[in-house]
Amino acid sequence: MKLAVHFGAGNIGRGFIAPVLFENDYKVIFVDVNKELVSLINSEKSYRVTSINSNSSDINIVSNITAIDLASADELRTALLGADLVSTSVGPKFVKDIYQKVAELDSDRNQIFVAFENMYRASSVSSNSVEKLNPNLEIIDAVVDKIVPPQITDSLSVTVEKYGSIILDEDSKGRPLKKSDVVNYKNYDNEFYKKLWLLNGLHLQLAYFAKSNNINFIHEILDKDTGVAFAKKTVSQLSNAFNLLTNQDLDLDKFNNLIIERFSLSLIKDEVNRICRNPEIKFSKGERFEYPLRTLISNNNDVSSFKEILDIIFENSFSDIEGYDQFYGEHISRGRENFYKEFWKLKDYSDRYIEKLGG
Repeated sequence: MKLAVHFGAGNIGRGFIAPVLFENDYKVIFVDVNKELVSLINSEKSYRVTSINSNSSDINIVSNITAIDLASADELRTALLGADLVSTSVGPKFVKDIYQKVAELDSDRNQIFVAFENMYRASSVSSNSVEKLNPNLEIIDAVVDKIVPPQITDSLSVTVEKYGSIILDEDSKGRPLKKSDVVNYKNYDNEFYKKLWLLNGLHLQLAYFAKSNNINFIHEILDKDTGVAFAKKTVSQLSNAFNLLTNQDLDLDKFNNLIIERFSLSLIKDEVNRICRNPEIKFSKGERFEYPLRTLISNNNDVSSFKEILDIIFENSFSDIEGYDQFYGEHISRGRENFYKEFWKLKDYSDRYIEKLGG
């Protein structure tokens, strides 16, 4: 049996990555900083994953697992030296340190490193400035898509949505996971922006639309005709932007309808404030809002849903959203023209932004 060492035993690690590794015949060793969680994994050695959609639920058992405390250096080194695959779901800012632990091992073993993170080429970016001792260590970039809501239980068991997707870079030599309904090998850049713009971009706009209507959960705004209409308009504009970016003419209706169906799932309890948090990052240049907007404006396309969201954030105060007060004070309060020029740093800023978005 192959060995996978996975950094991050949280909800994503246990609820999505480990089950896929388990299905691919890996024994999984989790690595985490939470000593109580590590102890619980080593005590129980298995847990239940409940996958739900609007019609049904499935239960799968993940077994043959153990865990290591990140601080246990010798135990961790031994595990890493024996690993066929090392992976992460710890958050992008921690990936470089983890990769360094792997890269600096003097190993002659064929190994693969994959960062399952919500960041552009997290695996490659994390490896760029670290010299690896093992020439057989391959870095593979991944696009991961799964809604795993905050859990309300202290057990290892996790509830997730049924839909899940892992896209691995088709240019990679290694094939650490077999193709399936969940796993595929495709053009990385296209798949990254497809997810960032259409899924994460819609998620963000829908959350602020819901917030302006005093709604706490995403499924609740999609129970309303106005919410469904806004979602369809928004994802249509995001699809246009994606096709312009990739120079394609794809019919994305099926994909878009699936996204809206996923967001409508009441059992996920997808909190609006959670999605709206850290607006300075999510509205920044090159991110899920600004980049597709810039693409549409440069091609003189409809951006009405983007204007609606900008109207919301400029005309309201959302102090209960994490990071909003700072975002408002440093950027929103200075006005729209300053927002376009200074926050988005648009060198080709023109009257078209004022015409389409307001000044």
